[in-house]
Formats: sequence, C-alpha cells, structure tokens
Amino acid sequence: MRRSHIPRIVVCGAVDDGKSTLIGRLLVETGSVPLDELALSTNSDGSYDLSRLTDGLQAEREQGITIDVAYRYLKLPEGNRALLADSPGHEQYTRNMAVAASTADLAIIAVDASNGVSTQTKRHASICQLMGVRAVVVALNKIDILDKKEQKKLISELTQEIESEFTTLFKNLSSNKADHPRVVVVPVSGGRGDNITSAKSDDVSLLSTIIDELEGIESKLSIPSPELRIPIQSVLKQDGKRWYVGRIASGSIHLGDEVLLWPSMNQCRVTELTVSGTAVNGAGAGTSVSLSMENDVVLGRGDVVVGINNNFEQCLSRAHLANLVWISSEPLGISTSYLLRVGPIEIPVRVEVVRYQIDPETNLQVKSGGLGNNQIARVEISADRPFLLDAYSVSRDTGGFILCDRVTGDTVAAGMSISPLQRSSEVTRYLFEVTRELRERQNGIRGGVMWFTGLPGSGKSTIANQLEKTLFEVGIRSFVIDGDMVRQTLSSDLGFSIEDRTENVRRVAQLSSLMLEAGMVVLVCLVSPSASDRASARSLFSNSDFVEVHVDTPLEVCKLRDPKGLYARASADPSNEMTGVGQQYEAPAYPDFVLDGTRDILENCKPLLDWVRSRQI
Repeated sequence: MRRSHIPRIVVCGAVDDGKSTLIGRLLVETGSVPLDELALSTNSDGSYDLSRLTDGLQAEREQGITIDVAYRYLKLPEGNRALLADSPGHEQYTRNMAVAASTADLAIIAVDASNGVSTQTKRHASICQLMGVRAVVVALNKIDILDKKEQKKLISELTQEIESEFTTLFKNLSSNKADHPRVVVVPVSGGRGDNITSAKSDDVSLLSTIIDELEGIESKLSIPSPELRIPIQSVLKQDGKRWYVGRIASGSIHLGDEVLLWPSMNQCRVTELTVSGTAVNGAGAGTSVSLSMENDVVLGRGDVVVGINNNFEQCLSRAHLANLVWISSEPLGISTSYLLRVGPIEIPVRVEVVRYQIDPETNLQVKSGGLGNNQIARVEISADRPFLLDAYSVSRDTGGFILCDRVTGDTVAAGMSISPLQRSSEVTRYLFEVTRELRERQNGIRGGVMWFTGLPGSGKSTIANQLEKTLFEVGIRSFVIDGDMVRQTLSSDLGFSIEDRTENVRRVAQLSSLMLEAGMVVLVCLVSPSASDRASARSLFSNSDFVEVHVDTPLEVCKLRDPKGLYARASADPSNEMTGVGQQYEAPAYPDFVLDGTRDILENCKPLLDWVRSRQI
C-alpha cells in the first residue's frame, strides 16, 4: 500500500574536508554518472575532475566551493536508487545545508583525518540530528596522507574521538537515546578511491566501505508508522461530484474508511478513491489521491483528513513548542505575526517566547531573548485558534513547517514541532471550596498588593522589610517578593533587556495574584522601569486590591548608596543595561503613595501601615 520510498542522503562536512571529491568518487564507482557527462569531467591525463560532477554553478567551479545544494541519483548495489544531496560546507551557507538535511534519511559527514572534528563538522552533525536524520556515516577522509607507520593507530584514535564527540553532541540535545542518530565511522580516501566501494589499498585493514553502509538503507532506518494525515491541496468538481485532492503525508486510507475532517471535526466515509485517475481500494504514504465523501461534505484547501481512531486531538493546540532555524537577515520579531505553512495549511502565528538558543557546535542551551540569521532556538509558537501539528519526530510532513513574512512573503525560518502546549483558555480550573474570602475572614484582614517601584538603591526593599516586620509583630500575614529573589528563582532564565524586563514584571504580577488568593498582604519590590509594564501588572487586580508605591529617591543619592555595586559596574561598562544609567526609568504619573527615600524609614512606613489596617475585617 505504501509507495516505494527513495532514500535521501545528505552529504555534508567542513570546507576542504574533501566532500565533493568523495561524492564524485561514489557516483563514478557505482556507475551513477552518464557516459557523456563523465567524458566532460575527464582530464587530459585520463583522471576525473570529481568535484565537477556536483559543482554545477559557475561560481562553484571558479572558487572551488559548494554554494547551493546539488541533487544526484545514486545507484545502490541491490538495484535500488538513492537521492544524494551535496550540501555546502561554508558557515554562511548553513541554511542551504539545513534544507538538504530536512528531507534526508541518512547523512554522510566528511571529516579530514589530518584535522579531525572541526567546529563546522559539529554544526552539521547538530543540524542533522535536529532535522530528524536517523543515521550518520562519518567518512574519515584523506587517510592516505597519514603517516603509514602510525596509520592504524591514528585511525583507531580518530574513530574513538569522533564517536565520543558525536555521542556527547547528540546527548546534549536530547537525553532520549531513541532521538540519537546511529553513528558509523568509515575510514576512506576520496582522492585515491580507497574504501568507497571497495578497499583499493592494503595499507590498512578496514571492516566496511561507504557503499556497504548504504546497502539495505531502508531496513537500517527506524521509521515510525504515523497516523493518517491527508492535507487537502485542492477541490475539483466533476459531473456534479466533489473530489478532494491531496498527498497522503502519513498512514494509509482505504475505500469505505470512516475519517474525521479537521477543522470542522465532521465524521464521514470515503466512498470513492482514485490514484492518477484510476480507482483503487487503498493507498499509502507518499501517494497523491483523489477522495469523494458521502453526504457531499465541504472541504477546502488546508483542511486535513485524519483517521477516526488517531487521537489526533492530542496534536491540537493554540500553542506548540518547536525548534526553529532562523534563515532571514532580519532578526525575529517577538509577537510579530508570521504565516506558518505546512504544505497547503496556512495559519497566522506569533513566536511568543524564545526559551533558549541551541549552540550548534555543542547542542547546549544558551540564554537569549532574540534570534538572528543561522541561529537555532527552542521557541513557543501560538495562534488565535487551535491548529494541527504532529511531532516532527513522528511525521516530517505534518510536523515540519516554515515561517513566512506576511508582507514580503519571504521564508524567514524553518521549524520542527516538538509537542503541543496548553494555554490558559484550554485549561479548566478546579473550583476549590476554600476561597480567598474564607481565608481573609480567618486572617481578619483583606489581602492586597503593594507594588514598590523606584531606581536601584532607592530603598524599596529596606522600607518593605521594615513594613513586613511591623505587620508580623501585630499578626498580619504578609510576604515580600523582592527583585533579586525573583531573579535567582522564577526568572533565572531572563536577562535585563527591555523584553526580558517586561516578562519579569509579568511573572511577578501573576505570582502576586496567586498569593493574593491566599489572603495575604503582598509587598512587591521591583524596579519595573516601564510605565506600561506596571500598568499591565495593575490590570490583573481590582483598584481596591492594588496600590503603587513610588520610592522617589534622587539618582545621585542612589549612586552614593550603591549597596550592590551596580552603579559602579555600570559606569565602568557603558554597554551595561542598568536602569538610570543604560535604560530610562519612567516614574509613575499618578502613584497611590510617594515616599521620599531619604527620609526616616518608620515615617515612610506609617501611611502604608495605615492602608493595611484600613482593610481589617
């Protein structure tokens, strides 16, 4: 039922590691090059210019580098074919390499035996894992230039080094071994032709060749059997009957099957099924089909036919977690509207959060709030309505996507879905019987939130500390949420950019809201320099539950105090993003309380204490 799958192989590696020569040798020795083309690549001495077979662009031949991806069919020993993709090695063309890897089943990574694993080698291996490549053959190239006396020892050491580095690399991205590509190291000489399809030299005893590792490639790959997904590409009407045309992305479909239609969620039965105009009883993944449904249901481009027992609702959400490879010269705009495309499916989405960047050389997480050209990150993508994305590890066709600029139409990123995320609108709260009102009645006072704002060193925490001590002495339950405390716990993943400060304020406001439900008096000490951020925080509470306290202390006084040395460090480093030095502080226009930070602490606490006491029940 499943259409014969032609294996795809991406060949990659760092510049000058002999990748193009290796591919040329593989094509020639397997008889994959037409005779007339081979004649054009033959030198006057009868030798072959192997790189010419894949470097088709004039600029590639002039510079001796690979720029774009070149595809060639490779003949396999068992009579089958594989599609070989020659990808560029230069860092600036990483996006082209990622495109080639996105459809590959297996990767051949060339490594120069005299140089070992380079930074670009690691980058390519990381991208292969990210793109779902399930097997990696490392071609340890140019072994003919190694010292012959030490050749066996050097090859053994290099093989162990490569296996160790790749294992660590793959483990850093995912602790699940099932996500790690299978790695095999094959020592070769692309120039001499040794160990490509056979061992042409007795210099070293080798266990396998490149072509050996490609034999039976489909049986070596662990390909999941995903559920039915048919994205509808077009609707045809013939003889008064509607035909829904699409390519089966995964699973299989049969005449008479009951199916679900997304997003309408209607259930219906397949009454007719054709492939290339011929009626069939069933079809599998990779086949383009035409379907006719009972009851003349209405489908449109971008709708998806799914299996009736697929539990596909688990893949539906307004938000999804994904890995994103940014390929645009324009940086990512947080909360900017982009068009997400999965085949014929188009949905307006926003990248709400960049959780972290992924260092392609180590696969380790790097804290960052942005994303630029050739950078990789784990992000949260959301839309205004639930949309269907499978996990990329299950189905590349319905789990891989691109993001497009909604104005220019340019592709700005390639994405791989990981899992759906729940949002507040999709979560139902449990109605606990002990409410805020009951807690406040037991405490004898109504809770409230005091939001202390002011420059660093203005005295916010000092005043809040004294106020909490006084409240504690009279038996009023309170809690101080201090900026430094939050930075070391709840917001330890955030920096001090404008975007990160906004997110920090949002988190603290939500935390304060939860503590207010406990019936407590919450004292928030946060610089919160943006007036709009503070307004957003206030909007979570009723006017009677929230007061803004501006601790108004002159900047010069704050600099003289400088209890944490922040101003001294900021003066020494002009690029420091510190409020009052590198970033502007927007003083409240209409605060509920204005305190002079130079006055006595007890005097400053008195009006605040009066406000709390006024809330006694």
